[in-house]
Amino acid sequence: MTDFSGENIIEAKGPVRNKLFPLDFANGVLGEKLQSVAGIRALLPLVEITRQSQTFQIVNRDQKVVLFGSLELNQLANSEGEPTFLAGSLRVRGVRGYDKILTRVMALLQRQGLEAGYPEERTLRLALASMGRKPLAYRSQFSIILDQDEAVIQAARKIFLQLLDGMERNVPGIIQDIDTEFLHDFRVALRRTRSLLGSIKKMLPSADVDHFQRGLQEIGIATGPVRDLDVYLLGKKGYQAMLPEGLQEGLAVFFQELSRQRVQELRRMKKALQSRNCKQFLMRWRRCVEDSLIASALEAGHEPCKEVAIKAISKRLQSILKGGAKISPQSPDGALHSLRIQAKKLRYLLEFYRSLFSEPAMNSLVKSLKKLQDNLGNFNDLSVQQGMLGQHQKGLAGGEQKKAVQVAAALGGLITHLHEEQKGVRQEFELRFKQFTTTDNRRLFDLFL
Repeated sequence: MTDFSGENIIEAKGPVRNKLFPLDFANGVLGEKLQSVAGIRALLPLVEITRQSQTFQIVNRDQKVVLFGSLELNQLANSEGEPTFLAGSLRVRGVRGYDKILTRVMALLQRQGLEAGYPEERTLRLALASMGRKPLAYRSQFSIILDQDEAVIQAARKIFLQLLDGMERNVPGIIQDIDTEFLHDFRVALRRTRSLLGSIKKMLPSADVDHFQRGLQEIGIATGPVRDLDVYLLGKKGYQAMLPEGLQEGLAVFFQELSRQRVQELRRMKKALQSRNCKQFLMRWRRCVEDSLIASALEAGHEPCKEVAIKAISKRLQSILKGGAKISPQSPDGALHSLRIQAKKLRYLLEFYRSLFSEPAMNSLVKSLKKLQDNLGNFNDLSVQQGMLGQHQKGLAGGEQKKAVQVAAALGGLITHLHEEQKGVRQEFELRFKQFTTTDNRRLFDLFL
């Protein structure tokens, strides 16, 4: 790993593959540095740059070296193998005791029109630009700027297009199974699309809304099983930490089975996403958003988007405040599940329309809502996990006796641990909801209520 000045930061050995993950490197500084940047994302080769370098030295009258330098020419090989020449660079490095000479040479080079900087960064940006790529051009975090006076249907069109672009951008990574985040980001964009379409359904012909909601729902169903399995497989270390050594063997067998299931579900998902029906549906959705969405909108769709945003956020916020206040320790788990869905819909609305309101106020509100969502989400996840493990446990009958017993014991241990953890999360809900409804947050709510 080198920095933009070309200096080596650290190096370590890793496997030679078309894609790597930070965890593929032995535990150490390089793996930690990569993980801090990439997390669970795959590291892929984007460009291959070859460099020709001619080094030289500058000596004084006493034949002592006073400066080191190198002329470098970088080139990029394209798909046909023909080189594409990138900008060259002149690198100079001073010698201890001769700092003034380095300063004079740098000043001379700048007077000649050369720019001081990091050649590695410039070379990389040029190489990526030649491929139509821009560093950090893609981010999974949603962000859009809206005009408070534009019609809500025009704002919705902008949001839909950004979300659809994000979905389509992630499909190749899903098909190639590069890493799990392509599917995750795809499904988040899909959920946001469905949520926005649901929030403006009264502004569009009901037949159109029903058609596209069904199609989007079908895509969600087709991509759900692989994502569910990814979540379990990514949490493997956490599950291992819950069980004593004696139950680890059964847990290992369980995860082997999950990996086999993922192979099968991945095949089904690829077939669905590459099917003619799916491709044609997404093409129809794009044509609708680009060409007919605004024209087909009913009168309500032409109201100013800020007014609509205030009404929608107010309605969802009131639903959360009333629903949360009714929840007690005796309330059924379904009450928390319903509140979780309301909180998620509110979160999407705040993301869609946050540019229309005070940035500090929206940041505070989203941050506070996220804490409540984390609690509700954890509660739901723990419930789903227990259900999934219980179903798998029931399906062990008729399998190889020894393995079945080992797996059943491991799953039983996990279910017990998750149940205790869920009880703690449930007890924490009251505190989280009180924090969400503090006086400071009530002032933020006044933006909408």
